[in-house]
Amino acid sequence: MTASSDAERDDVGWPPGQIALGAAPWVVATAAPWTVLLALRDRMPAEVISHTGSDGPDGFMPGPGFVAAISLLFLLQGAVFAWGLIKHAQTDGQYLLTAAICWGLAAGEAYALAADLSGSAKGRDLDRAQLSAAYDVNWALHLPIAAVLAVVAGAVGVLLARKAVRR
Repeated sequence: MTASSDAERDDVGWPPGQIALGAAPWVVATAAPWTVLLALRDRMPAEVISHTGSDGPDGFMPGPGFVAAISLLFLLQGAVFAWGLIKHAQTDGQYLLTAAICWGLAAGEAYALAADLSGSAKGRDLDRAQLSAAYDVNWALHLPIAAVLAVVAGAVGVLLARKAVRR
């Protein structure tokens, strides 16, 4: 972009399409845990594991409440990114980097949280102790998948941001 368009951006922020590009991955990320919760609802206990510490599962919540909290977190992350584009002028390179980070984090977080939620789908009638004993998410497998997905999604974010910057 030219210096004049960078100066114009200081006053008006980024065009709405570029703001939407930054918020979109977080909005899309909210679908992953809801999809898992709905797809596995017949196997979900009354409370799902919401936190796992070094000694295993140690936090529990009703499934819809847990997914709603995740969704709120994702939407807040999208709002912060959109606000940053409106309130703070960025160079094209900074915008591309921010798009890569946001798309990558949204994809990686959504996958990891969906995998974690699926670990609670062990049976409707399980109490906390039984669910804790049955929880067996293979993080040695899922974390590398989340990382690869984050890198790929980050690259997609850069490609989409480059296209948006050229307009």
